[in-house]
Amino acid sequence: MKWGILSAGRIARRFAGALTASATEQVVAIAARDGERATAFAADFGIPRAYSNYTALLADPEVEAVYLALPNSLHAEWSIAALQAGKHVLCEKPMATTLADGLAMVAAAQANRRLLMEGFMYRFHPQTITVQRLLADGVIGEVQQVRGSFGFLLDDTTNIRLNADLGGGALYDIGCYPLSYARMVFGSQPRTASAFVNGAPIDFSLSGLLRFDGDRHATITCSFRSAWNQRVEIIGDAGWIHLERPFNPTSEQATSIAVARGGRHVTVETITIPPADHFQLEAEGFARLAAASEPIPAIGAMPLTESLDNLAAMEALFTSAHTATHSVIRASAFVPEWPVGTLTTS
Repeated sequence: MKWGILSAGRIARRFAGALTASATEQVVAIAARDGERATAFAADFGIPRAYSNYTALLADPEVEAVYLALPNSLHAEWSIAALQAGKHVLCEKPMATTLADGLAMVAAAQANRRLLMEGFMYRFHPQTITVQRLLADGVIGEVQQVRGSFGFLLDDTTNIRLNADLGGGALYDIGCYPLSYARMVFGSQPRTASAFVNGAPIDFSLSGLLRFDGDRHATITCSFRSAWNQRVEIIGDAGWIHLERPFNPTSEQATSIAVARGGRHVTVETITIPPADHFQLEAEGFARLAAASEPIPAIGAMPLTESLDNLAAMEALFTSAHTATHSVIRASAFVPEWPVGTLTTS
């Protein structure tokens, strides 16, 4: 697939660099509001065309798919514009900052028969796919709890992650990872949410409790005020799974999954996952889904049903944090159809 990139930021550079190693994917255009920055980006990665505005890239007939890595507050506007221009869209997380915007994006994808997917690259990593298959095989029994955390120290006061107008905040930036992981593990939407937040007007840190059907629970924490950390623990009635780097494992190093079997006296084994570039795998997987016009599988991709559930959950977490009450998570009222996120088993 031939890609255009909206944004010349850090994550866009990571995506472009990953595609230089791909035998199938090619970046043919880059757009940034700063024309000089776009030109420099194009030169760094050998991209044929650089644009100084986003609309010009969307009008490029060679661009088949858009990787959208703009600030969070611009995701809905420019995803919809790209879909209306006939482009498939891989939109960086979070897909939007409100459920209403997410539903509008889905409607645009349906109306224009184009693939829209939220860019959770970890979903394409072999580590995540292995975990999904272990769960599907019932290796740890029925999952009862998920605990996830992601944090780092953000001391740059000019960073856009701290800009409320651009959709900043810890939950949108990193808390969405353990939230999405819990949603993936349980395979259903959480029903209620409780949260504690620190910071205003954006959340510097947030801790949340999500209740799923069957009185099963997930706890998530995210913070811009902690040492770097990330972890996921999945606890079943017949074992557990621990991951030390579940969200952004490096492409140069192997990762490992600790798996315990047994209810009381467990036996622990370590599964080693070879190095992999999940940005490259994400782009290649996205292109295959767009070309095949098939439903998005439950294993190895990010269905929009989950993206919308996550948006509803984030709204509920913020509501709870600001009102000091439990918050019921409202449904997305989304009926999936190809090609925008139908969930199938695999």
